[in-house]
Amino acid sequence: REAADSRVKRDTITYNVVLQSIHELEIGNSIFREGLLAHVFDECIVIDDRQLDLHGCSSGSGILALRWWWTEIVPVVQASARSCSFYVITGWGKHRPARRQTGILEVVCQELDRMHVPWRWHNPGCLLLTAEQASKK
Repeated sequence: REAADSRVKRDTITYNVVLQSIHELEIGNSIFREGLLAHVFDECIVIDDRQLDLHGCSSGSGILALRWWWTEIVPVVQASARSCSFYVITGWGKHRPARRQTGILEVVCQELDRMHVPWRWHNPGCLLLTAEQASKK
């Protein structure tokens, strides 16, 4: 939280590293939202009402983005549409460094399961959710 007053550069890399470490702590949500408001994630998270693209995220920031999008954006879209599809794009790990054992795809699938959100594969790097599935949350 002291990043604004220190010499730490507040950019995508810094937020990804910090959120990788603290995404399970309550302060992780606050720092993620701070990054959203500061447009730090504009280069790595592509958000629209029916699609969340997490290609540039660490697994920690990706999980927080998924939680935020699922609870804040998806319900608004659902309220205005009878039935629609939602996509979470993670990529399939082709460019993941070998030293990283778990990629964003794996942690997003685990998080959706933990949140009891039914999903299926749309293609190897994209998950499909439907509005009917989201309403059962």
